[in-house]
Amino acid sequence: MEKDLERSFLETLARALVSLPFDLKILLEAVSDPDLDHGAREVAAAAVVYIIAPRDGNVEPYIRHSEDVLILRLALRQILSDGGEGAPAFQDRFAEDLSRLGGELELLGRACGKDLVAWLDSRWGILRKAVYARKKIPLFVDDEEVGTLLYDEGLKFGTNYPISEKTLEGRLKQAQPILDHLQRKWAQDKKKITPH
Repeated sequence: MEKDLERSFLETLARALVSLPFDLKILLEAVSDPDLDHGAREVAAAAVVYIIAPRDGNVEPYIRHSEDVLILRLALRQILSDGGEGAPAFQDRFAEDLSRLGGELELLGRACGKDLVAWLDSRWGILRKAVYARKKIPLFVDDEEVGTLLYDEGLKFGTNYPISEKTLEGRLKQAQPILDHLQRKWAQDKKKITPH
């Protein structure tokens, strides 16, 4: 990866990692937005569950959450494109945050490779089958009480989130460890879906 691209990637990633709990609130708002199409709200719920569910316990938080940064942006892009009539109003509501979305995805795609980003973006079918707190994804959209549970869990995630500008200091020096982690997950996923 050329130096300029790597520097831009690491700067964007650092900013996105620090703001992940705040950006997660946009997804939580999408889950409960009755003006968005049901499918788009399910994508939002699936992304929230994926981000807040514990996984990769032995991986440095900034590496583990770099995948979440991508998933969150891919989810937002999908919500805006598949959200139906309510999508423009949703976009206006979060205009400041969403204005960077296209540029960030473009940059992350160039740094990680289009194929890897396409793989992450192809996983919505699997992510929408997830179960969190013994609840299936559609329930977070259909049942207001269950939706509130997800909202509270999202806020709790933000409170306990281990990354700040201070904890990131001196950590994000190279893109390679992050790319290696994502490539490893992609390789594991390919093994799962091999034809019988």
